[in-house]
Amino acid sequence: MAKNIKAIKCPHCGSIKVSTIRPDYYKCDSCGTEFFLDSDDININHNYNYPRNNPEQYKAIRIVLFAVVGFIALMFIISVLSSIFSKKPTNTYSTYSSSNAASEPEEAVTFEWNYASNELFLDKNNTPHIVLVGNVRNSKARFDDNKDNKVYIGLFDPKTGKKEWVKPLMDTPVELSSSDVKLRVLEDQNLYIIVKSKYIYQLDKSVLTFKSVLEDYVKEAPSLSSGIAKVEFKYENYGSAYQIVNNEGQNLVFYPFINKSIPDKQLYDETKKKLPSPQLKTGFVFSGKSTDYPEEKIQLIQYTYQYQYGYPKDDPRFSWSKDFGGSGIFTDRDPYKKVLINRWQLDRSRVTGFKDFTPGRLYFQPEVVAQNDKTLLIAYKPTPAEDDPLQIQLLDISTGAIQKTITTDLKSIYKNGYLLNDGFIVKGSSDYYYFDNSGKQINKFEGYNPKFDTLN
Repeated sequence: MAKNIKAIKCPHCGSIKVSTIRPDYYKCDSCGTEFFLDSDDININHNYNYPRNNPEQYKAIRIVLFAVVGFIALMFIISVLSSIFSKKPTNTYSTYSSSNAASEPEEAVTFEWNYASNELFLDKNNTPHIVLVGNVRNSKARFDDNKDNKVYIGLFDPKTGKKEWVKPLMDTPVELSSSDVKLRVLEDQNLYIIVKSKYIYQLDKSVLTFKSVLEDYVKEAPSLSSGIAKVEFKYENYGSAYQIVNNEGQNLVFYPFINKSIPDKQLYDETKKKLPSPQLKTGFVFSGKSTDYPEEKIQLIQYTYQYQYGYPKDDPRFSWSKDFGGSGIFTDRDPYKKVLINRWQLDRSRVTGFKDFTPGRLYFQPEVVAQNDKTLLIAYKPTPAEDDPLQIQLLDISTGAIQKTITTDLKSIYKNGYLLNDGFIVKGSSDYYYFDNSGKQINKFEGYNPKFDTLN
C-alpha cells in the first residue's frame, strides 16, 4: 500500500514539535500531551495530560481571590463605621433589634425581679398582699446594660396576680444577691424589711406606705447610740427581735416594741423571767419525732401559755423523751420519767397546760399553717411515703372536729399562711396558692418573679 508522508501533529495544540517515546507513541513538546498512532495509520489516538504545575495559571487565580477577599473586607469596614457614626442616643435600657424589625410587631417591654424576696402580708382590712423587695431589670435589657441597682418594693394581689404598685424602696443603689433581703411580719402586724444586714424598713399595714426605722432605733435605744454594724432578724420563736452587732462590737438582741437590748448570752435567762402583766393565750404545734421513743406517733398539741406584747419568749418544743430530773450524764439504769416536754422547757416557754388536740390521728411531715378564733389550718402527708402530696385540713379550733380535708399537689407548705373571709392562702416551695371556702384552688401566684409592665 502506498503511503503519504505527513507531519505528525499534536492532536491537542497542533504543534509539530513532538518527541518519540517508543514506536508509534509520541509526546508533544509544547503542551505535554501524549498520543499514539493506529497500526493502519488512519486514526491518531491521544491522551490529554495537562501539566500539573503552571505558575502563570496559579498566579492569575491568586490575584482574583485576593481581589474578592479585599472587596468583602472593605464592605464590612464601611458598614461598621457607618453604624457607629449614625448611631442614635439609646434609651435607659439597651434593646436588641433584628434586621426585619420594621416588618414585625415590637415585643412589649416587661420588668422582672432580680434576687427578690417575698412575704405574705395582710393590711388593716385583712386583704392579702404579696410583697416583693429586690432589684428590677428590663426584660429587653441585655446582660447588665444600664443597670441602676435600685432596690424596689412591690405589692401584688395574690388572688388575681396583678401588680398593685412597684416603687423604689431606698435611694442608695445596692446590688443584691440571693440572701441580701429578709422580710418578716412582727407582732404589730406590720412588715419589716432588712437589706444587706444594714438597712431596716417598715411597711405600714394601715396606709401601705414604707419608711426607714433604723434611725429611730439608734436614737431611742442607748445601747445602739454608737450605731449598728450588722442586723438580722432573731429566730422567730424568740419573739419580735433583731440580732444586732453595734459599732462597739457588742452582740445584742434588741426588742423594738419595748425598746430593750439584751446581751445575747443573757437571753436564755430573760425568757424565764416573769412577765409584768401577762395574758393567757392558746397555741398549737406538732410534736417532734422522738429519739428516745421512736414508736410514738406525732401529735397535734394544744397548749396555753403566758404572753405579753413585745417581750422575749421561747416557743415550746414537744417530743417524748426521758427526764432524769436534772442536768448531767445519765444511763438507762438511772431513774427517769417519760415526758412529752421537760420541766425547764415549760418554764422557758411559760406553758401552763397542754393536751393532745386530735388523739388517735396519724400525721406525717405536718405543719400548723394558720389559725383564727374559729378555725385551725394544718397541712400533712397521710402516709410516710416521700413522694406523697400534702393534704390541707381545716379543724374546729374548739373541738378539733374536721371541717374540711383538701387534697393538693403540693410537696411542701410553710407556716406563714392566712385564713381569709373568702377562703385561705398558703405558700408552697416558691409560689402562693389561693383557695376559696369550698377548697377549690382559684389562683397560683408566682412568688419569686412575677412580671409587670410599669414602674409605679
